Amino acid sequence: MVNKIERLFHSADEAQMADRARYCFLAVFLGCVHSLLAVVGILLMCLPLAITNIFVAALDFFSICGTKGTKNYFVRISILYFATCSQSLFSCVLLGWSYGFATYNLVMIPVMLSMVYLMEHGENSSKYTIPYTLINCISTLGFCWLLYRGDPIYYYPVPTDLRVSFFNNIMGFLLLSCFSVMFILELTENRKKLQARNEELLRLANYDELTKLRNRRSILSIWKNLERKDYCVVMGDVDNFKKVNDTYGHEKGDDVLKLIASSMTGAVDAIDYVSRWGGEEFLMIVFGNIAYALKVVDRVQQQLRMADLQAAGRKLTVTMTFGVCEASEVSDGNIDEIIRRADQRLYLGKTSGKNCIKIRDE
Repeated sequence: MVNKIERLFHSADEAQMADRARYCFLAVFLGCVHSLLAVVGILLMCLPLAITNIFVAALDFFSICGTKGTKNYFVRISILYFATCSQSLFSCVLLGWSYGFATYNLVMIPVMLSMVYLMEHGENSSKYTIPYTLINCISTLGFCWLLYRGDPIYYYPVPTDLRVSFFNNIMGFLLLSCFSVMFILELTENRKKLQARNEELLRLANYDELTKLRNRRSILSIWKNLERKDYCVVMGDVDNFKKVNDTYGHEKGDDVLKLIASSMTGAVDAIDYVSRWGGEEFLMIVFGNIAYALKVVDRVQQQLRMADLQAAGRKLTVTMTFGVCEASEVSDGNIDEIIRRADQRLYLGKTSGKNCIKIRDE
């Protein structure tokens, strides 16, 4: 069961690969943007703009090196985040606020937050997101105030700022759109995985892994919420089960339990319940009177007699002893009392020769 639970969660290698893919996408995207901005700087004959963007683009691309096997990408994300924001503010100083370079500072905030949220180890780094955001906001607004009051270093004809600003806005919207779509898609996928995991965990909590039958916890939960009162409780115990384990091994004992589970499931109607009560004990809730319960037990015994279970080269005969209690015997329908009576009759059957059915306390 432990192995089953472990397999519910994706492996560390898969999470690490997903983190690397996200980071590489971010680094390559920013590297391409800064490369294009370097071209813009060359076209404008603004060498500081071209050189700084070439430097940041190189930083973006080379940051991918050595990421294989890395578990925590937050330091790298931080470097790209502050490099992009710093370069954007430096561009504002060079050309002025109207060229739209500050767009990247605004866009990098949700991009950083989405990256940290999606990263496998992001919970260890989330505490830094608020300070990072504050530093970005305060720096950007401070530069905005200073730049509006001063003059840029480089001047160009009026249409130039509109074209560069338009380009920067396109890149900003594209970056934000890509990461927003990626965030939504991954969030939707994670919700589906979480739902599947919860369903599997619920199944593991309610069903016995070996026999695939409901366990005691599950059957008691259903039992307490039953509205119908016309049912019988059948408790069955495998005869000489310890001898089977000691003689043929626990694997053959498991085969016996699976055979019984299959026989009981095939003997009841769709509305009835079958559970593994514990060890080699089984419990059935069958809707109907005592006559119907006896028919169900008879079908179980017939299937056990007809089963071809081999052990050490010969057929292994499997028998069970049953104790049956009709719910109407207990006036207040107390579950504990019904179980006690069924269990007491099972004990009587065991002490009176086994391989039998007891429906009375005598």
